[in-house]
Formats: sequence, structure tokens, C-alpha cells
Amino acid sequence: MVDSTQNPEIREAIQELQLYLSDTLPPLVVADTFKLLLEYPPELVASNINAWTAAQYRGGTEIPVSDYLFHAIKKIQLMGEFRLVPREPFAKYLEELKAKVLNYCPEGDREFLKANLDHLAEAATFMSSHVEVLFRQKTGPGERRLASAGGSAAGGGSGGGAGADIAGLRRVEMLLDRLEREVQRSADPQSALRKGPLASQAIAAAARSSQNAQELDQMLDRLRALGVEVSTLDVLRSLGSSLPGWVQPVTGGTEPAVPSPTVEAMRRVVTETEDPAEGARRFNEMVKTAVERFNEGSLPQAITMLELAERIIAERKVDPVGADMVRRKADEGIDVEYLRKYAEAPDQHPNLRRVLNFFTALTPDGLFASLRAEPKRERRRLLLLLLEVHGLSARQAALERLHLPFGQGAGDEDWYFRRNLLYLLRRIPRPTGGSIDEDVDVAVRHAELRFPAPLVKEAMANLGQLKHQRAEQTLIEMLQDLEAMLSKPGESPYDPREMRLLLDRLVAALARYGTPGARRAVVDHGLSGKKEFGETLSRLAELAGQDLSGEEDLVEELLATLKANTPFKLFGLVLHQNDRNLRDCVEALSTTPHPAVVQAFREIVRRFPGQDVAKAAEKALAGFEAAAPTPHAATPEAGVASLSGDLELFGLPALMQSLSESGISGGLTLRDPKGEMFGSLTLRGGKLSQCQTGRLSAEEAYYQLLERPRPGTFLFVRQADTGAADKGGMMRDVLPLTLEGMRRYDEFQQAAVLVPDDAPLKATDVRPTPHPDERDGILVKDLWTRVVASATPRQCEGELKADSYRIRRMLAHWVEQGALTIGEVPVAASS
Repeated sequence: MVDSTQNPEIREAIQELQLYLSDTLPPLVVADTFKLLLEYPPELVASNINAWTAAQYRGGTEIPVSDYLFHAIKKIQLMGEFRLVPREPFAKYLEELKAKVLNYCPEGDREFLKANLDHLAEAATFMSSHVEVLFRQKTGPGERRLASAGGSAAGGGSGGGAGADIAGLRRVEMLLDRLEREVQRSADPQSALRKGPLASQAIAAAARSSQNAQELDQMLDRLRALGVEVSTLDVLRSLGSSLPGWVQPVTGGTEPAVPSPTVEAMRRVVTETEDPAEGARRFNEMVKTAVERFNEGSLPQAITMLELAERIIAERKVDPVGADMVRRKADEGIDVEYLRKYAEAPDQHPNLRRVLNFFTALTPDGLFASLRAEPKRERRRLLLLLLEVHGLSARQAALERLHLPFGQGAGDEDWYFRRNLLYLLRRIPRPTGGSIDEDVDVAVRHAELRFPAPLVKEAMANLGQLKHQRAEQTLIEMLQDLEAMLSKPGESPYDPREMRLLLDRLVAALARYGTPGARRAVVDHGLSGKKEFGETLSRLAELAGQDLSGEEDLVEELLATLKANTPFKLFGLVLHQNDRNLRDCVEALSTTPHPAVVQAFREIVRRFPGQDVAKAAEKALAGFEAAAPTPHAATPEAGVASLSGDLELFGLPALMQSLSESGISGGLTLRDPKGEMFGSLTLRGGKLSQCQTGRLSAEEAYYQLLERPRPGTFLFVRQADTGAADKGGMMRDVLPLTLEGMRRYDEFQQAAVLVPDDAPLKATDVRPTPHPDERDGILVKDLWTRVVASATPRQCEGELKADSYRIRRMLAHWVEQGALTIGEVPVAASS
């Protein structure tokens, strides 16, 4: 008999034969293989049909061995029916092959199989679990149960179902074996155990694969035997660090859209104890681990763990008193700098809010309580920033507190607290369609000139932002009241300097208001010229940015003041009136392209070249020219950058969900830290139309971007939606693709732990079979060819046109099957 393990050509032919029998390769692809096999004795193929049958049967099935043997002969017979091999030699070969295969059939089924092989061309088909279409034997009425159905497989294998997670347990064993070898060859065994990534990966894999605490303890005993004392905190840390670097898209339910084995393992570790005190301790450790991940910059991992903690509380799997204590105290370990970093990034507010809401002190009520008593200004600023993160809930809470009556004899801290509440109302936008009246009422109520000046200034700022008739009238009345107080300073609750500062704020608020009445009040005040009011003319500069051309009376008054302060010549000498007043008048008119203003500015430039006032006038004239419309203005580009940012901070799943929900059309470009593009996506009406990364395109490219997340930046350029689909576009909903990509990511990470990127792989004498879920036989063949040629997993992913998940899943399957062994993995490759 030919030894297929020694002859590479025969070995490859046998591999293709088994892929063909499993419906992974089509007949045409393996035609040349059969032509080669016809040159060798039929026993070669018969023995390998037996090996293939044993592999199918070990997965657990009720289908008898004889049916698998029948299916194999039928598949081979089809090669002749399709005329893919020479007819004459093939017919003789097939008859000899039938006789050889009968020797591998259980004795009780042998006659039955022989009868069916004699009528091979009449066979019907039936669906099976391992083979896509299994050709079954014909039976007569009252079909009997065949001798091998559900019993012994060829070669002595046994049927029956697999255990709860046999593949997972097998992976843990292999990781522990590798860890033992790494420790044995390490110069510092304890460092390899405690600081190396492999121990953490093994712990996480053990937790995912175990079905209960007893199983987990048994697996971790191997680590303890090596000298590593593994606690539940160690297990939780290992699981936490293996979570994905994004938050799952919100789909409306309380449970994750894609069940995560890692999250489920954490749940078991925390909840599977009969001692309430032990359960509370583990719950505290999980929250502590979440805080650690947050402090290391892993916001999505922290969110995943804290939301699991929320579900555990809701399910009453932890003592409520202990859980409440954790929520009250655990925030003390949070790194303030990371809090500030995320709070200063508006696109991270939705994610950060999910963290803040878990901790009692960081909810709106907790933050308001801290804000009222906080004496340090820098700390108050952080608290206000965190309240901004809470958005509308914090805004509503601020309004409710501002409606409370003023206390009798309230201290300064109460005024500062109210001032901060007003600041929040200005910073957090009102809800869409919300009424402005409540904001106006609150601001007017706090804008009385009997309250402390800081509180009044804040109320003024709010009124200046509220475009409402009552707000405008209140500001004008306050201006008149302040002028009256300054005229009689002895009757004012403020000193003159404080009142002039209030005037500065008040005039600025009115100038920004932009209504004719507000502008009239500003000009009247500016031209009043009363010394007790301070530098009134300088306050006219607040009108810069507004076009006063439609208000002729204001323009005339301001030009008259400009002329009155313009230098004049006497006996050849330039006599200056008041340079500062002149510059303020030019500034007030600098955005009013009225013909009279343009003429006055040109005259200033002509008469006083090189002087400061001429430079200011020249700058204003240039602004007028730049703002003037041109008859043949260039059409702006259709694509305008709509959104950009840090990809790692935002997260591709959240970004894509946001773009999809908006129903937007445009192109998304992903670039690495060096600025090189590594991905491009096109959306049409919120659906994914095109995707490209490397040699992959369409859905597989999108999965790859999620499976192998990379740091970098993104740029989304909005485009007009013409309603026409892109040529070759797929027009797929983003959420299902994202959920599938996230599932693949989770499984890819587990396979990559077993088979690291740079792992040296070596083929054994065990014949490889395809993964049950892999249908692309050409991919399987090409992958095996590269592995046999000593390609690493990373190299395979770079050379084959398939996403990383499919390739690594196949490699892990072969390692678990024993068709591949892993050599000594480089230390850097284990991480």
C-alpha cells in the first residue's frame, strides 16, 4: 500500500478527497486529483474513506457508518457521471473500490450496504449535520435500525454528543501546557507566570470554558501547581482585559445584543456562590476591576463590566446592601484625569454617562451635592463638566433647584451654587421643542440688582443668550437701573467699580442680542459720555460683528462721533483728538458696509497712512471686500467634512451606528497614526453600500475592520444622496453586520490566544478536516498549503482573501484536531 504520509503529492490528493467528501470542494476542482488516484490501488482511497467516516462519526450522530460509506462511494461515482475522469479505467476502479470499502462496514450492515451499492445510481438524498448533503441508502418498508446507527464508528470510535464545552476545555489544556513549557525555558519563571500575558490568557480561557466554580477550580489547580495563587480578583482582571475595546450598540433591550462568553464567565464568577458575603466581595472586586480598566484608558471595557454589575443587581444576585455600599464608595478609586479627559470630549459623553450613572456620587444628585459644598474652584469646574456630561437630566435638575425659594441668611456658598446652576442652563442645550419661558423666568428672577454681583453676571449672560422679548426688556431695564445707581452711588448695594464691571457685562449681552432695541440701548449708553459710567465709548466696540446698515439713525450717530474724534491738521501739524475713542468707533462700524461708512474709512486711510487708526480702517475695508458676493462665485465642493476624530476613542461600532441611525450618505475614511488609509466605507441613506480594507471588500471587509481594530483617525465626508445605489454596492443594514462582526471578534480573540500571530505551525500525520462551518473549500486548501510551507497565522491572514476570523478559526480547529502542532511561540507573539 502507498504511504500517503511520505509522498507529498499523494498526501495533498488525499486531503482534497476528504474535502470533496465533506462537500467543501466542488467536483471540478478535484478532477485532477482523481485522475492521480486512479493510478494507485483502490485500497488507498478505501482506507481514507474509512478515516473520513470515523472523523464524521466522532461528532455524534444517529446516522449509521454504512450510510457514510455509501455517501463516499456515491460522491466518487459522480466523478464518472460528470465525465471528469476517463470512463473505462474509472468503471473498473469503482467496482474494486466498492469491494474494499465493504471490508470497513460493520458486519451487521455489510449485506445491506452491498445491495445498495449494486443500485448506486438510484440513491436519494437526505440532509445531515456534518456533510452538507448525505447520500443515504434505500430501505424497504419497515426500515430497521442499522447495526452501526448511534453505535461504534469505524475504527473503534464511539458516537454520542459532546460535553458542555469540550473544545473550550481542550483549548485551556493546550494553553496550560504551553505555559508550563514557557516557564521551564524561562530564566525567571515567576516573572513569566505573573507578568507574562499567557497566564492571564489561560485564566480567562479557563473561566470562559468552565460551567461552574468546581470546574474552574480544577483547571486553575494547574496554575497553582506552578506557583501562581489565583484569586477571583485575578480571574476577573484577566477576563476584563480580554473584553473588546468598544461598547455594544444599544438595541433597546437590557441584555447585550451579542451574548459574550467573557461577560457570561464574569457573571458566573461573581454570582455562583451560596455565601452572600462572598458574593458581595466578588461583586466589589468586579467593580474594582472596572475602575482599573477605566483608569488605564479602557472606557468600553469599564462600561461592559459596570453594566453587567447593573444586571446582577437587577436580578437580585447580590446582597442589595453590599451593592449599594459599593456604588457609594467605589468611585473614590477613579482617576480624575481620565474623568476630565473623557468629559472634555463631547463625542464620549454618551459612553461616559454610562459609567457615571453607576456610582452614586457621580449621578446628577450626587454631583449637585458635592458642588454645593466644594470650596475649591478647580474641583467645582470638574463637577460642572461632569454635570454637562449628564445632559438633559442634569439640566432639568438644575432648573428644579433654581425654582426653590431663596433661603433666609444664605451663605456665599449658596449664591455660588445658584450661579453654577445658571451656568449649566447656558451650557446644556434645551431639549428639542422645549419651551424657552421657564429659562427666561429663572434668569429674570436671579437678575435683580440686590443679589451678589457674581450671581447677577451669570443671570445677565443667560438673558443675553435667550432670544425673548421679556429677556431683552429685562436687560435694558437693568442698564437703566445701573446708570441711575452710578449717578447716585450712595444708594447702591455695590461699589462704583463693581457697577462698572456689571455695565461691561450688560452692554456686551445687549450688543450680542442683535435686535434694534438692544442696539439702540448700547449706542445711547456708549454716546452718553458720562464719566461716572466709565469708558462708555469703548463699550461700543461690542457691536463689532453686526451689520447696522439697516438702521440709518445709528449709523449717522456713530459716523458723527467718528468725525468728532478724527485728528485734524493745524499749521501742518496733526492734532489728535482721542485715538482710543476713534479706534472704538472704527471697531463698532467694522462690520457695517454702509456706503457712508466705506467712504469715511477710505478717507481715514488716505489722510493718516501708517497710523493705528488707518490700519484698523484698512482692515475693515478688506473685510467688506471679502464679504461682498461675486457674480461668478465658485461652486463649493459637494463633499464637506462632517465628522472627524480619534477612531480608538470613538469606536467603529458606535460611529457606524450613529451614522446609520442618522440616515446619512457619505464616505468614511480610516487612517492609521502615520496618516495612511487602511479602510474606506460608503453609506447611502444610512445603509452600508461599500467597504474596502486591504484585499477584502463588502461584508468581509467590514468584519475585518471589527475583528482587527486599529488605532487611528476617521473622517466622514457627507455627500448628497442621489437615491441611486453604488455600482456593485451591497446596501446592507449596519446593525446586523456590526453585531455579526462583534461576535466574530470575540471568537477570533479566543482562537488567537490558542494560535498567536507569529506561532510556528507544523503539520502532523493527522489528516486535517475543514471546520464544520467553513464552506469555501478553495480557502481551506490554500490555507493548508501555506501552513505546510511554514507560514505563520499573521502571514496567512495577509496572503489570503478572507477575514482574520475565518482563517484563525480554521487554524485553531486544526490545532485542536491534532493536524497541527505549535512550536515555541516568541514571547512578543503571546501577547
